[in-house]
Amino acid sequence: MRNNLRIVNLIAENFKRIRLVEITPTGDIVTIAGRNSQGKSSIMDAIWAALGGADHIQAVPIHTGENTARIRLDLGEIIVERRFTEKGTTLNVENTDGARFPSPQKMLDQLIGALSFDPLKFCRMTPREQYDEQKTIAKVTVDFAHLTA
Repeated sequence: MRNNLRIVNLIAENFKRIRLVEITPTGDIVTIAGRNSQGKSSIMDAIWAALGGADHIQAVPIHTGENTARIRLDLGEIIVERRFTEKGTTLNVENTDGARFPSPQKMLDQLIGALSFDPLKFCRMTPREQYDEQKTIAKVTVDFAHLTA
């Protein structure tokens, strides 16, 4: 699986403030705009809840007045679908051929670890830690101190 996956399509139903939204990006940048309390943050939370696992799901993910919620995230090579009920959440991850992953969250954890980092954690790092983190993310193996000398 490539490490340059992108969101091809997002559908979220009854998740937090969202009743139903479908987003199919057509470019590199997607603008999510609206008035306060219209669900902009819920869209970002839906993406993270679909990918991040139980630890990243808010206490009340189901829209008020509903019994179930669903997030479907098409990443091109894989499709992630997380469903919510009052009893909990289920996760299904399959490839484009319909083959399901036996340990879907483990696969997503490995994928997310390879593609992202926590920007708030990065802001709290010392300048040296930020420098080292950037080198790791960019996979830089050059010894800059040696080059400078």
